[in-house]
Amino acid sequence: MSSGAVIKKAATFLLLALSLGGCATTYVPISWNFGEQVQTLSRTDPVLAVLFNRYDPSRQTLRVSGDSFDEVMMPSEVKYHLGAYRRDTKLIYRSLYQEYSDHELRDLMAHEFAHHIWFGFMTNELREKWVAYLADHPAPIQKMVRGTYAPPEFDSEDFAFVVEYARPVDILELARLNIISSQECEKLLSGNALSGPRVLQGSARAAQSDPARSEKAPITVHQLHLTKGTSPEP
Repeated sequence: MSSGAVIKKAATFLLLALSLGGCATTYVPISWNFGEQVQTLSRTDPVLAVLFNRYDPSRQTLRVSGDSFDEVMMPSEVKYHLGAYRRDTKLIYRSLYQEYSDHELRDLMAHEFAHHIWFGFMTNELREKWVAYLADHPAPIQKMVRGTYAPPEFDSEDFAFVVEYARPVDILELARLNIISSQECEKLLSGNALSGPRVLQGSARAAQSDPARSEKAPITVHQLHLTKGTSPEP
């Protein structure tokens, strides 16, 4: 038996052992047992309302009908895997084993719905313009993204986290790229629509050895746990 075949067989046995040992996160549609909360948030949170009304007015990404799925991981990782977006089902998921406040649900929805926009509505040219914008206006969150995700995921995760914790300058860029309208931009920048970014816990991350997911992979997983009530880095 070749060395490659031996490694592949060993990996299969390891995955089987982890599965039998219960080391997995189960993802369910985000509306499962949270239907009223997520529907209300999608219409009352300023950022969510703008994005959902523009890109998913019927809230299909929040539908409760959809198969759950498991992701095998080490036991220590389970509590840091908060949610997911599947490009094949166009559905937002949450971890079955997490408890969520309205604020945490809001952040999860903003993050995963940003993936929906990135993969479903943004052209490669538009994505490249966003990457160029962040190169000139780096967000504090990007350092954490690069400490957690493998390189092919950087750009989509940067977009998702920036939308989740949008700064005024980010809102202006979303409007400049016509991802949102100028009227929607004005609405978000007025009053207290933006709560400002928070810092991610450097120690609270999923394993950095997670395999990278390519652009064609069906699942994008929200792996970071957030620190509540902290201030953005300078």
